[in-house]
Amino acid sequence: MFETKRTSNKSYTGNKVQDIQVLLERVLQKNHITEDINFKTISERFSEVVGPLLVGHVKPEKIDKNILVLKVANSALKFEMNLQKKAIIGKCNTLLGKPFIQGIRFV
Repeated sequence: MFETKRTSNKSYTGNKVQDIQVLLERVLQKNHITEDINFKTISERFSEVVGPLLVGHVKPEKIDKNILVLKVANSALKFEMNLQKKAIIGKCNTLLGKPFIQGIRFV
């Protein structure tokens, strides 16, 4: 599997890059840094997700456990946006380049 090498009585795996990548992903997830980075990306490019006409009426609030929380101006728009949940999730995940957003909650 992994080749173990000895240097000054310390052992380590021969595949350092993979070990570091796994460790980095764990640290980012544990500290919710991944959510922060993805939220920043979605916030900055939100007009690409909902379109230029709605961007003034819908605002991303946060990402909580892979759920995107959106603040909507009124209940009629909230109802309409609720019908478009799957499309919004798809656009967000396309924008992020990975299936990160799993749901949407409107407030």
